Amino acid sequence: MKKCLKIFLIGVALSAVAEPQTDTRKSPFEERSILLGLHRGGREQWPENTVIAYQEAVKRWPDALLELDVHATADGQVVVIHDDTVDRTTNGSGSVWAMTFEEVRALDAAYHFSPDGGTSFPWRGKGITIPTLKEVLEVSPTHRFLIEMKDGDNIAAVTIAAIREAGATDRCILAAIPPQFIEDARAIAPEIATCYDFLSAATMLNELRHGDWEKYVPEHKMIALSPKLQEQFNLTEAEIKRLQSKGILVTFWTVNEEEEMRRLLDMGVDSILTDKPDVLAAILEER
Repeated sequence: MKKCLKIFLIGVALSAVAEPQTDTRKSPFEERSILLGLHRGGREQWPENTVIAYQEAVKRWPDALLELDVHATADGQVVVIHDDTVDRTTNGSGSVWAMTFEEVRALDAAYHFSPDGGTSFPWRGKGITIPTLKEVLEVSPTHRFLIEMKDGDNIAAVTIAAIREAGATDRCILAAIPPQFIEDARAIAPEIATCYDFLSAATMLNELRHGDWEKYVPEHKMIALSPKLQEQFNLTEAEIKRLQSKGILVTFWTVNEEEEMRRLLDMGVDSILTDKPDVLAAILEER
């Protein structure tokens, strides 16, 4: 009897070694919907890329994907702003990378925001400043963030440092136009999810259409497209489904028209980034 039990236990152990368990845990980006995506925090409703925008979003939509842009200042601080310069959104002028954090912080980040085409400027002079990445991440301990790295010395390294300091590594996806930024990020922090850049996206689409897709292993977690890019690359709904079958999240930007929102929702995309979150939220509630 003991001999049979011993043989049985050895067999179970060998079986466990021969058939490793697959990790089926979902990432925070798949545990619940990220369909409602706020481009720059909903830039037509609040001053873009500001703490007030993300605070207002968090109050309203617990499952929203919050998108933002980051630059590094001359003294290595990671600040949340889209443009290379501060001219369009603040009462100052100059390149972000050439300014110190103190200089950037002194500006009014809501100076030019107007919800009615320039008739009123309701947030001007209210003390709204350009925030640090850490400040925005700390607006919510549960929301997911899509962070586009724009420019500045060691932008990947300083961005990752801020994410780690905020304890948000599992709630962020990093994106960038220069492929080098993504490569740097993956080398420094493989635990943080990344978006396809134009080079890796081209390789992936070639594999999808002409290679062995069954054996393809995704390099990144998300691909972000515009409707124009979808048309340019003739990416079909069936192909989008095949991307999703590999665990690749498909996000579209920047979608502000109701008809286009409905088309993409019908297609089954994972997220839609919009400047008008109230409009998209109403459509989602209706559906």
